[in-house]
Amino acid sequence: MSLVSRDTKGLRMARVVMMVIAAIALLVVVAVIMLYLAVRASLPQLNGEQSIPGLSAKVSVTRDAQGTASIVASTQLDATRALGFVHAQERFFEMDLARRSAAGELSALLGKATLKADQDKRMHRFRARLSSAWQTLPVTDRDLLQAYADGVNAGLAALPIRPWQYVALRMSPEKWQPVDSLLVIAEMYSMLQLRSIDQTFADAVLREEVGDKLFQWLKPRGGEWDGALDGSVMRAGTLPTATEIDVRKTPARPASGLASLVAIDEIAVGSNAWAISGALTAHGGAMLANDMHLGLHVPNIWFRAQLDVGKSPRRRVVGVTLPGIPGVVVGSNGDIAWGFTNSYGRWFDWVPATGLATTDFDETISIKGETSVNVKIRETSVGPIAKRHNNIDYALAWIAHRPGSINLRMAGLTDARDVNAALAIANGAGMPQQNMMLVDRSGNVAWTIAGQMPQRKKVSLESPRAGFADVATASYVALDPAKYPRIKNPQLLRVWSGNNRQLAGDAGALIGDGGFDLGARGKQIRDRLLERGQFNESQLLEIQYDNEARFMKRWAALVKFSPEQTATPATAEVLAALATWNGRADVDQVAYRFIRAFRERIHTQLWKSWTDAAGLKSKLGSADARFEYPVWQALSARPAHLLPKGFTSWETFLHTQAVTVRDELVKSDGSIAAATWGARNAAAIKHPFAKLIPALAPYLDMPRTPMPGDNHMPNVAAPAFGASQRLAVSPGREKDGILTMPGGQSGHPLSPFYGAGHREWLNRKPSPLLAGPAIAVLRLQ
Repeated sequence: MSLVSRDTKGLRMARVVMMVIAAIALLVVVAVIMLYLAVRASLPQLNGEQSIPGLSAKVSVTRDAQGTASIVASTQLDATRALGFVHAQERFFEMDLARRSAAGELSALLGKATLKADQDKRMHRFRARLSSAWQTLPVTDRDLLQAYADGVNAGLAALPIRPWQYVALRMSPEKWQPVDSLLVIAEMYSMLQLRSIDQTFADAVLREEVGDKLFQWLKPRGGEWDGALDGSVMRAGTLPTATEIDVRKTPARPASGLASLVAIDEIAVGSNAWAISGALTAHGGAMLANDMHLGLHVPNIWFRAQLDVGKSPRRRVVGVTLPGIPGVVVGSNGDIAWGFTNSYGRWFDWVPATGLATTDFDETISIKGETSVNVKIRETSVGPIAKRHNNIDYALAWIAHRPGSINLRMAGLTDARDVNAALAIANGAGMPQQNMMLVDRSGNVAWTIAGQMPQRKKVSLESPRAGFADVATASYVALDPAKYPRIKNPQLLRVWSGNNRQLAGDAGALIGDGGFDLGARGKQIRDRLLERGQFNESQLLEIQYDNEARFMKRWAALVKFSPEQTATPATAEVLAALATWNGRADVDQVAYRFIRAFRERIHTQLWKSWTDAAGLKSKLGSADARFEYPVWQALSARPAHLLPKGFTSWETFLHTQAVTVRDELVKSDGSIAAATWGARNAAAIKHPFAKLIPALAPYLDMPRTPMPGDNHMPNVAAPAFGASQRLAVSPGREKDGILTMPGGQSGHPLSPFYGAGHREWLNRKPSPLLAGPAIAVLRLQ
């Protein structure tokens, strides 16, 4: 064959390859355009007209620049239908995830990756329980849930194409059923209480292994940081003697093991709320502040809404709603305002199932693209068998499983005219048990527990805070609402909560201890409130932004280096940072990050040393925030029998921890100067799809931005955890109210409201509670 013919064939082949590449590129471009058009077609309808079956009259839905949905309707049921319509158009995928998560049905949509989560949730059989509960709800509740479901399904049907997430997953959404809204409430129970449930089991095992006295010391009920509403202070445990625990007698561990321990980052818990009497405002109306701390993602868990219902004069309720359920969760109705923090009460028990009769239930978990999996669930008279330890089965008695624990009673807050009416509604309502702060326009202020409380045997607050229960204790009967703990118009004219213990005595025993926070945050809120004699909304908001590290200041005094350790440049930088620390968790502060890591490391080492010495075998137990009390006792008394092995003195131990933290910061950040708190604490608020497909992150996630704040101060801030909203309002004066929210209003990345309001939340810029001028008008008929 000639050279010319070979060249001709080569050119033809090259042209064919180029044509194939061009065709593939064209197909990719066409596919991208088609996908873009499909995604765009799923945008919510913001203007024009739309029909919703069942409306008694026309309803208007307007949007302001932040996407706040302002609904004007003649009746509550019409407003509920309209809210369902808007929720579905903006957030149906997130609603779907919530109901599926509660029911253990995620795998049917997302595949095998969520099978373990589904198996864990199926144990609670929430869909079966709530389908039965639906039949016993009051007619008014069922009508409200049906109206909401009708609105949701109308909103879904009105989209030209299914929501974009289902396009990407190649799945179709399933219609919303009235019981699905009850499942969303069940998911909030899980979100707010399951971690405490697991931790309490681990604590009960720890108590069995180390004995009551040592357990009380390692896991005290409280102490000097309590900040309780009634001013009570719990006694910390007694420092154990060398006879009771002696680290020197435990087998030695290699020194390298101690040096390489990674500090366990203390888990953030959250929510702040406080209220002040009208005696502390210029206008005489009481005032509320609330920032609920939750995991942060895109879009935000909450949805801003303003509902104007009825004939003239209309009843207006404004605040945040939870897509998936009807009504305003936190907000103001013009006469009262309300907010919540997680109570961390003991709303559950662990019961040895030995000798208890069981009933078996077979559940089938559907898995996208896979064969279904069958799950067998065993239930006792007190609850499902959920744990097994040392060949013993344990049943979980959880109030969320009990009849009446989930209902729509809180919807009545829409019409409550004063604090007394609101208290009567909140006590015994079907929702996760919360500290509820209430104010009214007449100046009254109150605190109570909202949600169904059990009437059971009293647990002395002098006894250990965790342990296994018996059947009698775990057989819950609903407490008479008249016996609920309440505080109204206290002498201090202020009520507050930072997830700390609130009360002692019989009232405290009714609440129990399900894992309260240390109390330093609640105490700092209380102290801030006592610093002023009068407040406005902006001043309440400033307390939410308070990132003074009052709790950490005593730890700064412990950071020292031995003379030979101070010679290095890195140590000199640490000492200089400590000398110039402003006492706050600001983004530019090296000292705060160093002190925090120093404390974490000491906590980690002492927990490991002491539980090893106590002979703990299970390794289930872990330190929590209240471990601060025994740690500080030991650091103050410095007994030889509690000093970790491998150190000749407590001073050597502390110096070594400081050096290790110094070296770890240099290794991770390159230098001490670069190891600022902002470098460690940057917002990482992501969309779920960006986690699955990282290439989408630049288009879906909020910008990564350094943030001030941390645990144990009012401004709780972690990369993906913190204030899910910030509210300050006096009922009747909503025009002066403030509401900011991270993550944005809409779940659609092409919406003008995707990420709306996030920058204001991030930059501490107050935005109005009430809806602003309308930029879009939709009429429903």
